Amino acid sequence: MKARGFTLIELAIVVAIIGILAAVAIPLYDGYTNRAKRVEAEEQLMTLAAIEEDYFTTYRTYTGASDTEKENLKKYYGADLGGGANQNYRIDVTLENSGAKYTAVAYICYKYKGSDCTNSTYNVKCTVKSDQRTSVCEKK
Repeated sequence: MKARGFTLIELAIVVAIIGILAAVAIPLYDGYTNRAKRVEAEEQLMTLAAIEEDYFTTYRTYTGASDTEKENLKKYYGADLGGGANQNYRIDVTLENSGAKYTAVAYICYKYKGSDCTNSTYNVKCTVKSDQRTSVCEKK
C-alpha cells in the first residue's frame, strides 16, 4: 500500500521557492510604489507652478506663503499641496522679493504620511522656482 501526502523535503522545497519569490518581489513592489509616490508629488508640484504663473499673470504677484493664501490656492485653483492623511508628500511655497519670485518645494516621503512628511523626514525633495520651468529633484 502506497502512503499519500507530501514528504517533508517536498514541503521544504515549496517553502524555499516561496521565500525566494518573496525576496525578489517585495523590493520590486516597494520600488514601484515609491516611484508612483514621487510621480504624484512632481505632478502636483508642476501643477502648482502653472497655477502660480496664472496667478502672477492676473495679479502681478505670486501667492501661497501664508495659510490663507494656501487655502485660496486649494479652493479656487484646485492646487493640492499635500500634507493630508493619505498623501506621502507635502509642498511648501516661499515667496521672495515681496511676491516677485517663488520657490515651491515638494517633500516626498516613502514611509511617512501627511504632516509627518517634513523637511527632516523626506526621502526625495523636488524644487521648482519662478525662474525655472522644470523641477529639480534630489534624494536625501
